Amino acid sequence: MNTQALIWMVTAYSVVIFMTGYYFIKILRTPPKDPKHDSYSET
Repeated sequence: MNTQALIWMVTAYSVVIFMTGYYFIKILRTPPKDPKHDSYSET
């Protein structure tokens, strides 16, 4: 594998890992919805 391919592979893996971690943390930090104001329960 040449150097340019290795750099591209590491960059792509880094972007995927960063985005996965970012959204995973974002989901975990989001407070749960209040069941009283949930529109699904009214239907």
